[in-house]
Amino acid sequence: MIRLAKFSYLIFLFFSLIICKPAELSNACDPNSESYITSTILRFLTSDNSPSCFPGFPKPPTWGAHSDSLANLEILGMAIHNNKLYLGGRFQFLGPNTGGAAILNTVDGSLLDSNSCPYLEVLSFSNVAISDERGGFYLAGNFTHVQGVAKQSLVHINSNCKLDTNFDVGTGSGGADIRDLLLVGETIYIAGSFSTWNGSTRGYLAAVDRTSGALDTNWIANADGVVEAIIADTDGIFVAGQFININGSGIGRLSKIAFDTGNPILSFAPSITAGAIRSIAIGINASNNKVIYAGGSFTAGSNSNAKSFAMDGSLTAWNPAPNNLVDDLVAVGSKVYLIGSFSLLGATVRNYFAAVDNNLGAVGNEDLPFSGADTLASITVFGGKIYLLGNFTSIAGTPRRYGFSIDPTTGKISDWNPSFTTGFSYPTGKIAFSSDGSKVLVPGNYYSVNVVERNGFGAIDLNTGKPTDLNLQMAGIAIRSLHIRDNILYGGGQFTSILNNSRTNFFILNLNTNTLEGTAPTFNSNVETITTDENYIYVGGSFSNVAGTARTNIARLVLSNGALDNWNPVGDGNVASIHLLKEKVFVGGSFTNIGGSNTSYITALNPTSGTNLLFPSPTMFPNINVSAIANYQNQVFIGGNFTTIGAQTTSRFSSFDNTSGAYTHQLFSTDNIVSTISIGENGKGVVGGYFTTINGYPKEGFVYYDFLNRKILDSNIPSAGDVYRSISVNNTHYFGGKISQVNYRPKGGFYFADINN
Repeated sequence: MIRLAKFSYLIFLFFSLIICKPAELSNACDPNSESYITSTILRFLTSDNSPSCFPGFPKPPTWGAHSDSLANLEILGMAIHNNKLYLGGRFQFLGPNTGGAAILNTVDGSLLDSNSCPYLEVLSFSNVAISDERGGFYLAGNFTHVQGVAKQSLVHINSNCKLDTNFDVGTGSGGADIRDLLLVGETIYIAGSFSTWNGSTRGYLAAVDRTSGALDTNWIANADGVVEAIIADTDGIFVAGQFININGSGIGRLSKIAFDTGNPILSFAPSITAGAIRSIAIGINASNNKVIYAGGSFTAGSNSNAKSFAMDGSLTAWNPAPNNLVDDLVAVGSKVYLIGSFSLLGATVRNYFAAVDNNLGAVGNEDLPFSGADTLASITVFGGKIYLLGNFTSIAGTPRRYGFSIDPTTGKISDWNPSFTTGFSYPTGKIAFSSDGSKVLVPGNYYSVNVVERNGFGAIDLNTGKPTDLNLQMAGIAIRSLHIRDNILYGGGQFTSILNNSRTNFFILNLNTNTLEGTAPTFNSNVETITTDENYIYVGGSFSNVAGTARTNIARLVLSNGALDNWNPVGDGNVASIHLLKEKVFVGGSFTNIGGSNTSYITALNPTSGTNLLFPSPTMFPNINVSAIANYQNQVFIGGNFTTIGAQTTSRFSSFDNTSGAYTHQLFSTDNIVSTISIGENGKGVVGGYFTTINGYPKEGFVYYDFLNRKILDSNIPSAGDVYRSISVNNTHYFGGKISQVNYRPKGGFYFADINN
């Protein structure tokens, strides 16, 4: 679709140029000139939005690195080459940064093009969506921001996928779960586990205006327990859950209430004596009478987990008898589909999914081969297909990561394959289809969708924002360091195999061919940092042996062939950073002796002999480890966990003169480790780490800094997550770690920014 749009635009401009014959002017910025049209076409095709007199075209969103949980996400190594960003660390996937909700194509589950349907960018999770019956959706969950805008609990998404900023429920449920939504006329009814709504007391049920989001103060239905499900009948609303009473009615777990007041309709009075109902659906039984089907874990005459009730609340003969909890159900014609944690319906084996008739609940032939570890969270029927979400990675031998759809008539798995980072469990995953049926909004506790598997290494094309095909198939713990020189990628970390070839903690990859170079020396333990000059590869970490030869925490390889060099400074502790500058090899880490001399945590080595140059000082050292070294002009900046240098207080970030070694202390203070520093050509850059405050003010993970004038820049933005690595290309800075959001938009481990002001 994008290529078609670009081609159409190109044809339009071409004919405009040929037919209209613009005057040939010398001013390229004149819209009537041929060069203006040519430049505009080129900027359109390359998504160039840089400052210019020509029109700008935004680049597509850049994908991130993701895992099934934030605990398993770390960007530890970064490198740039040919406008591709190479990432190493601990992660499972590369995927778009959608956050916990996404609008997908109904046919194949692909994300819609972001130019026509922007990502929702939900921070962080959502539970339930419904159609607004006008091409858009309402979405509810435990989020704080949508598309970068502060919104809680419930939002309206317009038909163009953009947030309706006029719809506002204030604090909404105050962070409590919303379990279900219902739209009737001009009112949205809300069910969940909340006890207040936007500061007003509401017992697990509330109603708001569909246009403004304002609370309906006249509609009060105070339940005394969680309400799990809500559906509309012609003359009222059925609600189900864990409650015993609504407005003191004494009718619990399944009740009917009025549209206009919320008062119970007492003509519907089922007798449910224990447990809770999780899902309800209105249908027609075999006698063509309207009934309400209920699933959960409850007692109604017997411990049944699934029953149906007539319109006066009396039990019907329908009794499929699942042997465990029913989480969700839908009624379609003469069939009722159930999902849950059951394994039997009566005496018939059915694991987690079953189809029964609408007469007595007899089990049908439909069966899905879920394994014992699989679970299901939600079931929806639309367009003649059943959509299922849960925790599974395949169905009937077909790979499907946590979501699929199936034709109930033929039993054929459809092409719908959204592939989420994270599975679904009750009460998440209540999906909604747009009124025209072309889009489906999937809420959940995931970070990305349409993901591609990349274990610990991936490359992203910065022109398209999407991953390249390069997949190193790393086996091990993590790639911790990446460095590129002359089309060659050097990687280090903790691993045993790359591209199915044995590589122990170090590899060399030709980026022209995407093949390994040579055999690469083995390192017997972790490699943390790699850099090069014209002749050598410098490697630091926590190893003690390289290629069968003793090398303690620092080593040098010959650039031309990767062979181990004789240079051997021997550090008695980890070397975390190596920085080459004017005949000095600066090293930082946790050592107290290196290059034959006692210098703690920071020093410079002779590049020829490896001896310690006792610089910047032979006597004055940081009191604990140095993690990062960078320079601008003649100043060397260091970061780490130190709080003093010599007798001088300096909180984790300092600098010294590369000629005299004189320190400048207390550039700013942090509450935790500074782990990385990158400096652009203009002297501005990024300081990143594990900190949550700068100079006593909240600022998590990174700060923009003017290294020339030694001051924090005003352009800093909110973020969440530690930062471990950073690199700069001209004045663009790429930094990564455990970054989960920047400027209230979800991110996959890393971020990049142009720092020009």
